Amino acid sequence: RKETNQGERERNKTKEGGRERKEMKEGERERNETKEGESERSKSKKGERQLNEAKEGE
Repeated sequence: RKETNQGERERNKTKEGGRERKEMKEGERERNETKEGESERSKSKKGERQLNEAKEGE
């Protein structure tokens, strides 16, 4: 009986650890999304610059 309780406690610890790991992954995903958003923004800025240069060239 004592052993099973200890086993359950260990399992609960790993469950909590898994949840924390999941949250960390979600945080990383959000960070990656913002990074992607920034690169998209810089791409669009580059595109705008090219458009402006093309307009000036006309």
